[in-house]
Amino acid sequence: MNTIKVVIPESLSEHQQNYLYALAERLKLSVTDSEPDNTGYFIFDNAILSLRYKKEETGKFHNLSVNFNEGKSSYRLAKNCTIKQPIAKAVGIKPGFRPDILDVTAGLGQDSFVFASLGCKVTMIERSPILHALLVDGIKRAQANPATESIINDYLQLLQGDSISLLAQDKLSAHTVYVDPMYPGSDKSALNKIEMRIIRDLVGDDTDATELLSLACACAANRVVVKRPKRAEPIHCERKPSYAVEMKNSRFDIYLTKKSGN
Repeated sequence: MNTIKVVIPESLSEHQQNYLYALAERLKLSVTDSEPDNTGYFIFDNAILSLRYKKEETGKFHNLSVNFNEGKSSYRLAKNCTIKQPIAKAVGIKPGFRPDILDVTAGLGQDSFVFASLGCKVTMIERSPILHALLVDGIKRAQANPATESIINDYLQLLQGDSISLLAQDKLSAHTVYVDPMYPGSDKSALNKIEMRIIRDLVGDDTDATELLSLACACAANRVVVKRPKRAEPIHCERKPSYAVEMKNSRFDIYLTKKSGN
């Protein structure tokens, strides 16, 4: 992360400059007033905090940001945010019932936003300081938008930290624990999408996913849901998935816990 910089041009407002200075201090990043050409950097782009990251294979900078008001998250909210979609069924959403959900691999928060949009109380945990900073900015802007303000304020909470450490303290609990680990990619993997490639560069593969799953099973009152590529093996733990919810290119492995009575 020490190669990431924070760009603070004089053209920014005083509020934006102060925000970026505070971000640089918190993440212990160096500050510059011009955009570097050989590294990643934070910058405000149309009032959105973005990480511009240069991928070696493309030789180009690509933007990474969290935006619950536009793009993919907004589309899912407007067009496909129903309890009939596979991800809703996987986490245990039913007519008249909304489970509380602990998302221990928040990433850019898109799945958690869907759960919250459906009326579930969601706690997100993100261990990457960079992704956490983008999430904080996305949440603040969503709180300022009348279309998403109540979703954020009433249903979504963000924590920063290592999920394994937090779960090991036995202070967190939820009906459903949701896990979407970063996994080794292949030429046919969805991880070839540039957004996911950048995230992998930033956080690496989740080599501790098995330990995380074990702790999640001890924490969840009813189920642990693990998102996997369609043809990938389940994450090896002490038990196999109880069942799976299949999609075109991926699936959700469901681990019913002893607490669920199943």
